[in-house]
Amino acid sequence: MKRLISQYLFLILGGAIIILGMVFAGINFLNHNPMNDRVVLSAPGTKEVFLSSGKYNLFYEFDSKQLNLGVLQLKKEEKFNNITNLVTVKLSKVSDNKEIMLAKDSSMNFTFNDIRGESLYSFEIVEEGDYGVEISPTIELPKMATFSIVGDLANSLLGVFKQAGIVVSMSIPFLLIGWYMYAREARRKKYLAR
Repeated sequence: MKRLISQYLFLILGGAIIILGMVFAGINFLNHNPMNDRVVLSAPGTKEVFLSSGKYNLFYEFDSKQLNLGVLQLKKEEKFNNITNLVTVKLSKVSDNKEIMLAKDSSMNFTFNDIRGESLYSFEIVEEGDYGVEISPTIELPKMATFSIVGDLANSLLGVFKQAGIVVSMSIPFLLIGWYMYAREARRKKYLAR
């Protein structure tokens, strides 16, 4: 039994480090997920929000339902095409009315329940505080459009991958020692079987 434990101990430790590390990274992401703190806005409308320093994205949100009928999958989306041409967005600091520059950015999407979000703009807040967001349609929209401000989602996901990489690199010595111990014991058994 002692020999069996020494043969597999380091492999088990390496595997346990990987599993516990991945679980910890997943829980950490769920607790610090920027989607939990997203600010929902409607157009036309003005809203005052508190933003901490950091990078943000402004997303256009719309209903996106997917029906799975076995062989056939249907997708129903209720959205405006070219929404950036239909609305203007102004973001400014409340205290001094200084406008924050918005950069067009369509690199990110998210799906949250039956809501889909497409990134329209990205911006960076240098000084935390209260900011006014004004979304005005350039033409009369047949229905209200929904938008949201989400913290740096890409950086949060990158943080999860960094944590996973650290965990895997921590487990490599244990896995190598475990592989060596397993191979040594297997060679010994093969030698004794002759």
